[in-house]
Amino acid sequence: MRKQFILIFLLVMGFQTGYANGDSWNKIVSEGKGVVKFYWYPNNVIIANSRDIIDGIEHDLAVSFVSYLEAMYNVDIELQWIETKSFDEVMNTVKDGSGGTFGASSISITPNRSRVYNFTEPYMADVAVLVSNASMPIALSESQLASILKESSAVSIRNTTLVESLQKLKGQLDITFDIRYVKNSGNIIDYINDNPNTFGYVDIANFLVAIESSSNVKRQFLFPVKLEGLAMVFPKNSDWTIPVNDYFNSARFQEDRQEIITKFLGSNATEIINRISKTAEMGPLEEIVLSNREKEAQYEMLLEAARKDQESTKLTTILSSIIAVALVVILLVFLLYKIKSRNNEQLLEQQKMIEERNSQLRSINEEKNNLIQVLAHDLRSPISNILNGSQIIQERENLSDDGSKIIGFIIQSSEKLNKLIDKILDVDAIETGRHNVQLESFPIHQIISRALEDNSAKAKTKNITLSEDISTDLNVKADKVYTTQVIDNLLSNAIKYSDEETTVEISAMIVNDMIRISVKDQGPGLSEDDQKKIFRKYQRLSAKPTKGEESLGLGLSIVKLFTERMGGFVTFDTKLGQGTTFHVSLRKG
Repeated sequence: MRKQFILIFLLVMGFQTGYANGDSWNKIVSEGKGVVKFYWYPNNVIIANSRDIIDGIEHDLAVSFVSYLEAMYNVDIELQWIETKSFDEVMNTVKDGSGGTFGASSISITPNRSRVYNFTEPYMADVAVLVSNASMPIALSESQLASILKESSAVSIRNTTLVESLQKLKGQLDITFDIRYVKNSGNIIDYINDNPNTFGYVDIANFLVAIESSSNVKRQFLFPVKLEGLAMVFPKNSDWTIPVNDYFNSARFQEDRQEIITKFLGSNATEIINRISKTAEMGPLEEIVLSNREKEAQYEMLLEAARKDQESTKLTTILSSIIAVALVVILLVFLLYKIKSRNNEQLLEQQKMIEERNSQLRSINEEKNNLIQVLAHDLRSPISNILNGSQIIQERENLSDDGSKIIGFIIQSSEKLNKLIDKILDVDAIETGRHNVQLESFPIHQIISRALEDNSAKAKTKNITLSEDISTDLNVKADKVYTTQVIDNLLSNAIKYSDEETTVEISAMIVNDMIRISVKDQGPGLSEDDQKKIFRKYQRLSAKPTKGEESLGLGLSIVKLFTERMGGFVTFDTKLGQGTTFHVSLRKG
């Protein structure tokens, strides 16, 4: 009985360990090692055992991602792959996870998912094409397609964009049909290949692989679906945003992506996918490229059949039929091209204008960075003169108590400005994530008390009461300069957007092993539109400072940036007409 209990306990502990979160990025950086976990469904990571080609691509990209971080940050990361029982389980595990917890299961980027998950940059175009069993005719119009499909059955995967596309197709064609469900894209291809009068959506990568071997599956030319892209997901509250962006925005990622996709799909398919990924939709030119690839694959299959059965008298007829069909398809696509050519020209012109605008914005950004560096350097000299002069006066002059207090304030402010300039000048570290954060343990009440003192004059001009509820024994592990800026920005904003004779409250407490600092105002609150853009740079919100104070739109973006660099995170609660509370969570010291 005792042995059975121990066995059950070990099994339960093993199951729980398998579904634990990966390590936080801050822990890996501080300890020099850690674990990152990728949850996936449904096939083996080893591509030889999988019918879903995306599994192999995502696996190799994850390996390259970890390798890049190990080299860049000099850390040792263990990559673990954990199989789940369903696609939903992948998404739910990541949604409820934290730290280095990722999902990799051919996941489409959609607006709804983007509100719940963080996405990496897309690694592949997300295009789904409508395929059917070879027994079904090719539809040349929407009405003909509706007539064909309403007598057939669809096959798809539950809770995916593929089945959403089928549901949308019902409305577009104003028909009904039953849908049968399988596990993955490979099963969709197999099911359609083996069952007459069946159809479904499959992603472009699996379709390009399928046409190399499946003679009973063909593509319908109408209603392709293109989304933003395929990517991997990680939790909203994860601190992995910076290392993820480091890799997926790098030239290394683009090289890895091209090499890995070519490895699994071949150069022809990779060229098609790259071509499609640059357009807003599946246009006539892309249809021509894809149709030619289909015909090439069919032609290669026929040549193989001819070599095996040279005596077949039907070979000439089959080849002639394929050529005739190819000519008809090319003619049809050409006609579609002529119809849509004007729209495509407009689209190309718009893309050109966007590219030119992006180039201008990059130049402006570079000029802005250069200006910041010049200004910071120019400010350092007069500030140093003020600091040195103040220190000399403090040492040599016999000052009154008020004079000593003023000189001490000048010295303290000058030192604070010099430290801030040092942070600003470290532009390369801020842009790449290799930031120069000086973490140390200190009582948070010291920073808050100083910030309250610095902002008291502003509050007094509006008869605003500053209230605090801070314990003196709460220590945080953070950067003092960054923390000062964060608290000062939040207090300054709260005063700026509050009406006269109201109260601004600041408090600190332990929440989930973190120190949470909260700044609550009685201002106008945030609208839904303001909530979406509140942490972006240079954003002007609908709410305005109550006494016409100046606002550059940088304060809250700095709060978020500095807090995340220190291993923390920022949240807020708001209600229109009742004020806003910002919460900054930092690690305990």
